[in-house]
Amino acid sequence: MYSKESVERAIQLFVLLLEKGETDEKDRDLVFAYKEDPAAQEIVAQMIEKEAGIKILGVGDKLYVTPAIDNKVFGYTNEELRVKLGLRSDNVAMGLKLYVAYFIILATLAMFYNSDDLNTKVRQYVPIEELEQYVTEKLHMVGTGEYGDYLSQEYEFNFQQVAEYWHNMPAFDETLTNQRMGRNSRVSYLLKVWSFLEEEGLAKVAMDSELHPTDKLDHMVRKYYSHQKRKNDLLSLISQKEIFYA
Repeated sequence: MYSKESVERAIQLFVLLLEKGETDEKDRDLVFAYKEDPAAQEIVAQMIEKEAGIKILGVGDKLYVTPAIDNKVFGYTNEELRVKLGLRSDNVAMGLKLYVAYFIILATLAMFYNSDDLNTKVRQYVPIEELEQYVTEKLHMVGTGEYGDYLSQEYEFNFQQVAEYWHNMPAFDETLTNQRMGRNSRVSYLLKVWSFLEEEGLAKVAMDSELHPTDKLDHMVRKYYSHQKRKNDLLSLISQKEIFYA
């Protein structure tokens, strides 16, 4: 039987994280009390996280909340992501545009973290030019040849069309001094995704040219996405090994 204080502490923390997404210095007393209260932690882990479909993560003295996989309440819908990413409706299918955004995020993680297991951070930042080249190379790999054919059949998704869409965009819009204002270049696309990651507290953008991961992203990658099969499934999409021959 849990004490009234432990239940209240767990609920207070849950409500606070739903409102703010993370704790800050003003919440120090509540965070300290929660970390010193095993019963409150058990209530969160066994009841609140399970029923609400969320994960509460701790990084140092801060706590974060993130939707669990397949959470349709606290996660983003495709339409909400379209708005958050600033993707406009035109003659290109929105699902294709969103997939490119997802692929950019996955490629970014693969560059930051050891590509064997996503557990070891191997660099402190990623330059935008290097990421553009990496995404271009990997989309060419998954969208062409026998590997592209295999992936399209295996996942029932037209990877060739995705690769073609990306490769038809220029790397930069040479008419613009601020690439964030662009709509039809690879770098402007990367910056839209980077802005989203920054808004979510997962990364910091420096001078529109470098992306730096935050402690929140580190913890999410190493702890939350610890399911090895899920990591393998994701990483197989950008692996240089043509695994379908095995």
